[in-house]
Amino acid sequence: FRHSGAVELIIKGIKKKDTERHERLSLESDCSLNIKNVTEEDYGSYICQQYVNGQKQGPDARVFLHVLHVSVSSSSSSSSSSSSSSSSSSSQTEISPGRSVTLSCQLYSYTGFSCDYWVSSEGVELLWVNQA
Repeated sequence: FRHSGAVELIIKGIKKKDTERHERLSLESDCSLNIKNVTEEDYGSYICQQYVNGQKQGPDARVFLHVLHVSVSSSSSSSSSSSSSSSSSSSQTEISPGRSVTLSCQLYSYTGFSCDYWVSSEGVELLWVNQA
């Protein structure tokens, strides 16, 4: 959940079909939640609660999911007024002579704090690395 309140995803081991993520969720045999094709919409605080005969057992198990989204925009370096730029989240983009590519990242966190907050207060470190 975020500021909008909690959304129940799985109740008594059964997925709720009216959630937008229904098709991407699965409950594993060890009660872990598996989310396929994670998007920035999935960030937030997830809580697992155990009930026995309708009575809550033990403390909540809470997991905070942060999502790092990298987008790519490329444009021609010429000063032509007809040059256009495009933005996509594709994992591959063509790089050719005379063109520039800008990579930008955005960290979605359960609190809504900016990336600067996580870097300064929590010791989160973001690095650009060339894996080519």
